[in-house]
Amino acid sequence: MVERIVQKYSYEMCLMKARAYCDKAERAHRDVRTKLVQWGLFSGDREKIISILIEEDLLNETRYAEAFANDKFRFNKWGIMKIEQALKAKGVSERNIRDALKRIDPRAYEETVREIAQKRLDREAGKGLQNWQKEQKVMRYLLSRGFDSAIVKKVLSA
Repeated sequence: MVERIVQKYSYEMCLMKARAYCDKAERAHRDVRTKLVQWGLFSGDREKIISILIEEDLLNETRYAEAFANDKFRFNKWGIMKIEQALKAKGVSERNIRDALKRIDPRAYEETVREIAQKRLDREAGKGLQNWQKEQKVMRYLLSRGFDSAIVKKVLSA
C-alpha cells in the first residue's frame, strides 16, 4: 500500500510542535503518532521524532500510564476495569498497565466505591423500589463505571 500523505509541516516544525504537545501533558505514544500523521509527516520521520521525544524524556509510557490511571480514578471516579480498557485502547503495554493499576490504593478504591454506592442509593431512595431493586441498579451502575464485582458485592452487602 502506498502512503499518500500531504505534508503540511516541515520535519523541524513537526518536531517543535510535538515537543510542545508532549510538554503540556503526559501523552501516549499512539496519541503522538496520530498527531504526526495529522500533520502530514512520513512514517520514517514520525519514528525519528518519537525516538527524539523518548530520549528527551518528553514521551514516557510508564509515566503516562501512571498519570492516566491516577487521574481517571481520582477525578473521574473510574474503576480499575475501565481504566485498564482505556489504557489498552491507547496502546499501552500490559506491564505498564499492571504497574499503574498497582499504584491505586486499595483502601481509597474501596472507599470510592462506598461513596458512589451511597450517593446512588440515596438517589434511588424516593422511587418506591424494593431494597433488592435499588441494590441491583446501584450494582449495574458501579459495574458500568469499571469497578470489579467482588468489591461492589462486598460494599453493597456491608
